[in-house]
Amino acid sequence: MVDKLKHIVLVFFVSCIQSYGQNFVSYVSVNHESAYIGQPIQLTVSVYTNTWFTSGIDVGNIQVEGALTVYFRSVSNSRDFSGKKYAGVDFIYNIFPTKAGEIIIPELTIHVESPKPGDYKGLKHVIKTKQKSININDVPVGYDPNNWLVSSSLNITEKWNISLNNVNVGDVLQRTISRSAAGTLSEFIPAQQWDSVQGVSIYPTRPKTETHKSKTAVSAKRIETVNYLFEKEGEIILPKIEFIYWNFYNKKFFKKVIDSTVIQVAPNADLEMLASIKKQLEQDNQEPELLEDKPFLIFGFTLKQFLLITILCVIGFYILIRLIKRIFNYSKKRYEKYLDSEKYYFNKVSKSLKHNDAHTFMRHLTVWTLRLNINEHNFDYFLKTYGTQELKSEYQNLKIKLYDSRSKVTTVNYQSILISLKASRKKYLTKSIKHKSYSGWLNPIN
Repeated sequence: MVDKLKHIVLVFFVSCIQSYGQNFVSYVSVNHESAYIGQPIQLTVSVYTNTWFTSGIDVGNIQVEGALTVYFRSVSNSRDFSGKKYAGVDFIYNIFPTKAGEIIIPELTIHVESPKPGDYKGLKHVIKTKQKSININDVPVGYDPNNWLVSSSLNITEKWNISLNNVNVGDVLQRTISRSAAGTLSEFIPAQQWDSVQGVSIYPTRPKTETHKSKTAVSAKRIETVNYLFEKEGEIILPKIEFIYWNFYNKKFFKKVIDSTVIQVAPNADLEMLASIKKQLEQDNQEPELLEDKPFLIFGFTLKQFLLITILCVIGFYILIRLIKRIFNYSKKRYEKYLDSEKYYFNKVSKSLKHNDAHTFMRHLTVWTLRLNINEHNFDYFLKTYGTQELKSEYQNLKIKLYDSRSKVTTVNYQSILISLKASRKKYLTKSIKHKSYSGWLNPIN
């Protein structure tokens, strides 16, 4: 007790901060300077001021390497330092060491708001505590580290799913052992080791663990279930099970025992189902591992991969829609421009000649001529200026055949007209491009 008071006084003088007449005291204290692995150590973080705190105190998240930290509660308090009254808050935690050696309670940065003496407006301050070391002892020699438990009390219950008085070969019995330990976490209750038994196949299931915490205490529970498949008749002895724990209150070791169990197994004429039962139990026993190891997948992808692919698909789809829209608008303008071009009307002229349709040819020929950039918008002028001799001759024959009933012309060479008309158009387009006198449409030379 005297040492503890000396420590508080020392920390007070080292940690006391004076600013504008304000004094603060902050320190950490523990109830054990040394402990075993798994033994709870009460850690108290104390913060005091010579006025009062105008808002909640932010201690932050306390992380201790090599230990688990559990927060319990905060307690408002008042103390005298150097004969003066200070108001403060104690934050109470439990530290559960997970490894032997020295663990360090790190320096804590605490944010507070407190007014100057005689004032009421809270001012923000940052105060710090000094780090503290605790020595952690390893599991004592002679005790199994895999069966080590530190607890203030341990309760054990055993339950079977059916009666043990009428067991036959091929029967499956389910045994459940529950352990409830005070003053510890579920992570520290060791897993049950099931001894092998001749003539019995043993299939443990996934254990269930729970941790319960109140403002003043913590407790844990571990429930383990095992399936026994009896494969031969006769007397089967399930060995006793011993549970050892160290009570940190009275610093003594305690042992609790489940006595051995004797089961008389009767013969079974129907042994064909034994193999199928065993196979089913093996599959059931592997399910927890498969569920635990197999990652969560969506269509074969992890969640992160699926979200990334979804985002890329949405972006790609948006770009594709914009691109299709642009292509459609561009194609529409190009097609509208083509419908108003010289080439479009010349193609109609060509099509009528390929079908040997003289009347349609003459009608389209007149419309096409109007699209040409020539002085006189008629075909006679085009024929005179750009027409080949063959076109002039064949066109004259066509006109005689159409409009002169007394004519002796009986046939017209439409293919020859088409070839010579294309040659004449090419001559016209070449001259037009050369003199740059053509505008309003773009037309390649065919």
